[in-house]
Amino acid sequence: MSENPNAPTKPAAVRGWLVFIVVAVVAIFAGGITGRMLSTANGGTGPSDTVVKFFSAVRDNNAKAALAELATPPTDATFITDDILRAAHVDGAISNIVVPSTNSTVVPVSYTLAGETVTDRISVQPFGNGYKISTSLNGGGISIKGKIRAGLPLSLAGTAVTTDTVILLPGSYPMSTVTDRLTYGNGALVVKRLSDATTSNDLKLQLSPKGQTAALSGVTTSLDACLAQKSFTPTGCPFKLTGAKADPNTVTWIQLSTVADDMKVTLSPTDLTRSTVEVPLRLRLSYTDGGTVHTQELSPIAVGTIDLLHDPVTVTWQS
Repeated sequence: MSENPNAPTKPAAVRGWLVFIVVAVVAIFAGGITGRMLSTANGGTGPSDTVVKFFSAVRDNNAKAALAELATPPTDATFITDDILRAAHVDGAISNIVVPSTNSTVVPVSYTLAGETVTDRISVQPFGNGYKISTSLNGGGISIKGKIRAGLPLSLAGTAVTTDTVILLPGSYPMSTVTDRLTYGNGALVVKRLSDATTSNDLKLQLSPKGQTAALSGVTTSLDACLAQKSFTPTGCPFKLTGAKADPNTVTWIQLSTVADDMKVTLSPTDLTRSTVEVPLRLRLSYTDGGTVHTQELSPIAVGTIDLLHDPVTVTWQS
């Protein structure tokens, strides 16, 4: 076939510009992708590469590789092991790590931890032919001293805490003690960023759901025993009616309120066998006097000492 001599032609210069523009757009697009997320596959040694290597190691529960990217590894790495990282990432898995390409010694990073997007800025410093992370871990350490109660040792991811401070990498570390009735914090110590320490509530001792159930059972059992007594002044109980002259054998106590709705337990700061329980009650008292049935409603506030460590939980009421 021969070319159509009447077909329009494009100057060579125009065709050259079109090729340049296409190549430029492709390059910019590719560069944008590379800038958004670095890969360690190329063995880069820039600031961003170091941050990628570190967070990839944390994500993969590779403690040794993570520690290798730190300019000054902690002297106590008790809680930086593969097994502990694995436990910390059951409910606090790290994913979607994004590190922009930069030559700055402050490197932005974002990732997902426990379903939440976390952003941070990681400091690095020159080291040999590359860089190492210089951000202070947990602000120098997470303080534990003074927050662990006597007789209630704390374990993180199954490992007992025996030091005044601990160093933790990002993750959600399950906390436990010798009883499942009590828990430190909400049961997990979450470290979102490298420099994060904790707040006072992270390690605050509180009643666990199982402890709440045990306390409710102890209070209910005690009150039921009080309600069953044929007496205007039941022995060892938080309610009574004084001045009545009728036969106590005609007495019937009925509880109108529900303990679970209003029960409040306050942990003792010194002795957990002597914590405080408070329950607003609504009671109906019925008795017979001279052949006439009388009823009276009372609304006492039951206050007592509760032993949360006894099995079953026991309550001693203030009279």
